[in-house]
Amino acid sequence: MKYKIIASDFDGTLLRSDRTVSRRTVEAIARYRKEGGLFTVSTGRMFDSIRRSLDELGMQDVNVPIIAMDGGIIRESVSGKVLASYPMPKAEVVDFCERCEKIGCYFHIYTDKLYVAKANDINRDYCAVTKIHMNEVGKLSRFVRENELQVLKVLIADDNAEQLLDVFKDRYEGIQFFMSWSTYLDGASVFAGKGNGVRKFAEMHGIDIKDVIAIGDSMNDISMVSEAGLGVAMKNADDRLKKYADMIAPTNDEDGVAEIIERAIRDEL
Repeated sequence: MKYKIIASDFDGTLLRSDRTVSRRTVEAIARYRKEGGLFTVSTGRMFDSIRRSLDELGMQDVNVPIIAMDGGIIRESVSGKVLASYPMPKAEVVDFCERCEKIGCYFHIYTDKLYVAKANDINRDYCAVTKIHMNEVGKLSRFVRENELQVLKVLIADDNAEQLLDVFKDRYEGIQFFMSWSTYLDGASVFAGKGNGVRKFAEMHGIDIKDVIAIGDSMNDISMVSEAGLGVAMKNADDRLKKYADMIAPTNDEDGVAEIIERAIRDEL
């Protein structure tokens, strides 16, 4: 096969609107791996969230590595072994928290756990969807300052997230910011990002990035879709992502990922 690695986003890409993965997709992944291909999930979610979701979707036997938290960490799906990790500079995370608190926007920070200042409907809904537990710690800037944490991701959930991107995008040397949804602004190490995560995964296996397919639907997929040998946007993707894609796949409800995998196996891409 020409393409040795396929990296797929999870929500809106691998996952259908009813929050299931089709049997066709599961079987396509298994067949691709049997033919010698490497399949990985690249997501903004936490590792535990994706591992739990794969189990619940009947994919316990699909032993795939997971590029989680926007490329902030890469872990083996079954053992949980950390293959790579890119925490952000502590001083910059503290400053980020202080600025968010001053502005009054709602935000999370992530290590291998999710930390919030106070629970509300936004984070309750988020945790229900992503199947993770949140930890209420009060003022987040103080919590980060007083504890030794490996912060892998930050997230602002705000109706004005795109305007806040202009506030933060050039402020730090060690943190990059990008939109993951219309109301979500993500931050990760400059050494992370989905593009860097996929590239690092390919390097681990001695594979050139040109032999990688990356599939996504959201703005935080731009780096991996634009860097991969073949960048694929779902038909249901944000139009801004489609500008960076080499091709458009059917929607997540039309087995778009399965179709790309099947065509890759047949060397039709």
